[in-house]
Amino acid sequence: WRFLSWLAIQNFAMYGGVSALVMSVSLPLFKEMGIDASKQQLYSTMTLSPFALKPLIGVFSDLFPLRGYHKRYLALISILIGLIGCSALLALYHNRNAKEAAQDPEQAHRLSDLLVICFFCMNVTAANLDILGEGKYSEIMRNHPESGSSVITFKFACSLLGSIVTNSYVGPLTDGGHFHIIFCIALGLLLTPFYPTLRGWLPEKKRRKSDPGMTKICCGCLFDQGSFQKKRTPFVVIALSGLAVPLLSAVTTFASLRIGIAVSMIVFFLLAGVTNPLFSP
Repeated sequence: WRFLSWLAIQNFAMYGGVSALVMSVSLPLFKEMGIDASKQQLYSTMTLSPFALKPLIGVFSDLFPLRGYHKRYLALISILIGLIGCSALLALYHNRNAKEAAQDPEQAHRLSDLLVICFFCMNVTAANLDILGEGKYSEIMRNHPESGSSVITFKFACSLLGSIVTNSYVGPLTDGGHFHIIFCIALGLLLTPFYPTLRGWLPEKKRRKSDPGMTKICCGCLFDQGSFQKKRTPFVVIALSGLAVPLLSAVTTFASLRIGIAVSMIVFFLLAGVTNPLFSP
């Protein structure tokens, strides 16, 4: 029941809460600050890019147990990243700042660049907890096929409920210009999975240095060399592909479209060059 409770909290508060909140509030917020539509789309891509990192996070959690746990401490670090991002958001944004920024395009872009980084950090929490939960219930379904796919239905039901509740208050508060209240609610939502995660409601067996294939990298961090040797090709491809989207989003958003196109071509040929030998017969 603890894992199901953790899954319900995570999907209601994170995927259906924080992530839906960020998507619903970002466009009206940037519009209020006078950001044009094309720049808003770039910001939206940057805000959503943590979800492209999910495969990379999955690989990292499989290969690098922190303090002996594949998921627990990575989830806690992810929650802290979101809390830092939301706290910075509360410190940076005030209704007066937004009105002043709307009068000065340069100031508006500086402030909005900082805000989108905060939104990115908040979605890091939602995306990482989502992939860690998916990994756990996939393991349960693999070990107990008789369980069926009910847990997936349960997960999406919690996400849908969270999204409905979130959109029911984000709309009126946004129309009233009460963005600061919305960000305070987001901070509370980000806190909800911290205690269950800390108490081990995301169950897993602790790994030790003496386990087969396990080597110690540094204090508190192990490396599952045995698993890496068995699945080197998919691990490398997933890691490189997961890094590509956030990198391109960041360059296109914070630099220029021309630089973004140039970097995308470099990344394309880099990925092609690295992955071609991996799939060669």
